[in-house]
Amino acid sequence: MMGPVNGMLLAAGRGERMEPLSTFIPKPALEVLGRPLLGGALAQLRGAGCERVVVNLHRHPEVVAAAARDAGRETVFSWEPELLGGAGGLSAARPLLGKGAVLVGNADVWCDLDLAPLLEAGEEHTAVLALLPHPDPSRWGSVPLDGDGRVQALLPPGAHHEGERYLFTGFQLMGAEVVAGLPSPPGEMPAVWEALRRRGALRGVLVRGSWHEVGTPAAYRELLARLLGRDSWVHPQAEVAEGANVVRSAVGAGCRVATDAKVLESVLTAGAAILDGCELQRCVLAGPTTVGAAEALSDTLVLPHGRFPLR
Repeated sequence: MMGPVNGMLLAAGRGERMEPLSTFIPKPALEVLGRPLLGGALAQLRGAGCERVVVNLHRHPEVVAAAARDAGRETVFSWEPELLGGAGGLSAARPLLGKGAVLVGNADVWCDLDLAPLLEAGEEHTAVLALLPHPDPSRWGSVPLDGDGRVQALLPPGAHHEGERYLFTGFQLMGAEVVAGLPSPPGEMPAVWEALRRRGALRGVLVRGSWHEVGTPAAYRELLARLLGRDSWVHPQAEVAEGANVVRSAVGAGCRVATDAKVLESVLTAGAAILDGCELQRCVLAGPTTVGAAEALSDTLVLPHGRFPLR
């Protein structure tokens, strides 16, 4: 086990799969029951003992930085006018991180993981991936391990493989020698991993806990549905009129639900509003936008600049 580590949160992606929602709200800043999405990953880094955490920024940098500040405790930012890639972002942030190992997390996951096995497995010359039993190899890439915990391959979604495979959670511990040896930016993480794998320095360790990727608008709604279960959540700064029916839904800060409106398994955020008699089912509304009286919508993403199928 290594000594204290610093943290790096990768939050500088373009959010292309989250389009068109990410045009209006950057993915790391999406509201999740009163917290920004990136707050979950930041909490994991802080909980693992990271005193200094660097967050890289690219798209909507002011909004993402504000969300990180709202998540609590001092955070250092690494601004990327041009996107540098995962490995390039970490490489560019080395002067801010200082020497030593770095615990790296992704800002587009919401999880509650016990990262102690990851921290215990770290060595100066290795990168160690935090893994879970794979729930769906056709949807996400896979990581098979040999008997000593070394990564055998990095498989794309749907790839055939005989034997056990694991899901990469987005968290990894990069030893001090690995961080110091990163190439100059730009650069992507898979190239760094492959070089490490070939010399037996890319390892994986199984962790426990819950994990949810938030890559698309539909996945964002699914995350809220999963967290809510059979309950609903209304922000203290939201307005839900008497007579409105809110079922298994989240109504965020500044949102308004009028009398006789019905909201089922939907998400309202960033000041969205629905008028009298409106019916929503499995929708995401991100305002300032309004759904008119007596309208009925299902499986729809509603934004200030248009309406789109929720997918």
